[in-house]
Amino acid sequence: MNSVNADRPREYPRGMGRHVLEALRRRRTPGTGIRMTPMIDVVFLLLTFFILTIRFRVPEEFLPITLPSALQARRIGIVEPLEINIAAHPNGCMVAFGPGGRAGELLIGTDTIDADLTALTTRFVEVLQTQQRNVGDPIEVICSDAVSWDHLVKIYNILYAMGINDITFGMTH
Repeated sequence: MNSVNADRPREYPRGMGRHVLEALRRRRTPGTGIRMTPMIDVVFLLLTFFILTIRFRVPEEFLPITLPSALQARRIGIVEPLEINIAAHPNGCMVAFGPGGRAGELLIGTDTIDADLTALTTRFVEVLQTQQRNVGDPIEVICSDAVSWDHLVKIYNILYAMGINDITFGMTH
């Protein structure tokens, strides 16, 4: 039966022309894969863009640098904070400048708090000038637990109003 079919020409279904089926048989499907031409174009465009827009930096060894002397380097060090100790007092609180109150003390009374805060401001400016400090130097406030919260807040507000932003609170044992 196979030999009979091989000798006979193939019959096509009704309504289709011979040339249409032969054209379909000859048609090849395009191969799948990566098209390299557009990718190479994009790579060359990117390469051209980066080459045209690059800016070279001057090597650091050619920058003019003046190093400070050893004496100047010692002065540049970290500034020690000015200690302000606030301790409770029967009439209000005692403010001491420097460790152990070496730079002076001032009593801020509960009844005369406004006048005493004005005196605190002038005394603080004197301490800054005596120790050759400025308002950018750090301040460390060490406060005992028995100090009234009202006094501490008002002292902090005075320091902040003077332009001092580097204020830290130290711990007491």
